[in-house]
Amino acid sequence: MDGIRVVRINDTHEAEELLREIGADEMGIKIMIPKSVFRAVKINGIRPHVANIIKQEMLSKGGEAAVNRQTILGGENTDILVMGTLKQFEQLLIKLRIQPFGLKKLAARIEQALQASNSNRRFSLKLPRGRTIELGMSTLIMGVLNVTPDSFFDGGLYLQPDQACLRAEEMVAQGADVIDLGGVSTRPGATPVSFEEEAKRVIPALREIRQKLPDVPVSIDTFNAQTARMALREGADFINDPSGLKADAEMIEVAAGFGCPVIVQHNRMGGGYQDLMTEILGDLEEALTMAHEGGIQDGQIIIDPGIGFGKTAEQNFTLIKNLAEFKVLDKPILLGVSNKAFIGRAMGDMDAERVTGSLAAAVVGVMNGADMVRMHNIEETRRALAVIDKIRRAW
Repeated sequence: MDGIRVVRINDTHEAEELLREIGADEMGIKIMIPKSVFRAVKINGIRPHVANIIKQEMLSKGGEAAVNRQTILGGENTDILVMGTLKQFEQLLIKLRIQPFGLKKLAARIEQALQASNSNRRFSLKLPRGRTIELGMSTLIMGVLNVTPDSFFDGGLYLQPDQACLRAEEMVAQGADVIDLGGVSTRPGATPVSFEEEAKRVIPALREIRQKLPDVPVSIDTFNAQTARMALREGADFINDPSGLKADAEMIEVAAGFGCPVIVQHNRMGGGYQDLMTEILGDLEEALTMAHEGGIQDGQIIIDPGIGFGKTAEQNFTLIKNLAEFKVLDKPILLGVSNKAFIGRAMGDMDAERVTGSLAAAVVGVMNGADMVRMHNIEETRRALAVIDKIRRAW
């Protein structure tokens, strides 16, 4: 015996790699792949009799399910944690589809979530003028460009269109894949800005950037549908809405009308979470439903968990650690952690440069499923991602 490894298999692709490495029979590989991958699925607010059906069915397949100890007596709804291999889930779903009490619909949602949780996801979003942006291969970098006097990191540096364009060119040369152009600060306590003032800031800069960098995707970072509409007409490629489509009722109509990609960011100001991950997933699901009903194509949406927006420092770290859970929404994931206050607090020095802390958070986020990171320090980020993308794809 040369050695023993305890192998972690994250998804079906890694299971297949390992089985082929061993030299298993081709038919055996197909049979063993779903038996090799373990999943734990948490379902919230299930009626007791439904939870008991799921538990008994999963137990009969050799899996496990945990419910509240009072569930057997009926009473209040319960959360349930269902645990097993993909094969056991496959067998469970067959049985649930023929059960009453809405279990057929629940089975479809579980199946979709399990499929979306696989690591090797690929997304192709359509940009205006016949272009596309590909996510899911190498991690993309969104370079932050604020043409504002009061943004927390680069406020006042790029107020003139030529300054903004030079910075955009510099970021692209350093490795930025997308430029995120914003004319309103989203930092806590920032002064509200009128549409006229926001447009006066971003549109001249956008025209200059579009002239010098015609093929580089540019997102317009705005709460305001009027600003988004004007920017898209002037050559912006997609919308980054920090409100999650909730600040301006016309934003969905604008995005649907242009057919452009849109970033839906979670933003529940005031917090008040009882179950952080469940509630943020639920809020994003609501936003996605609104987007779909308003005519935005499912394949044109990127989600952002909204680090720093209505969350404590500890909640931000929890989101980054558990970012992979957002894969169940089957959308590309954008992560914005760059130079935020919670990074400075964790480093123990609010006045120190936060580049290293920002890179640490971004790298962990990428390992946990981020497809694109929104950053200020582009050159350092590109170097870090060159390494982390190699690690992610290693076996």
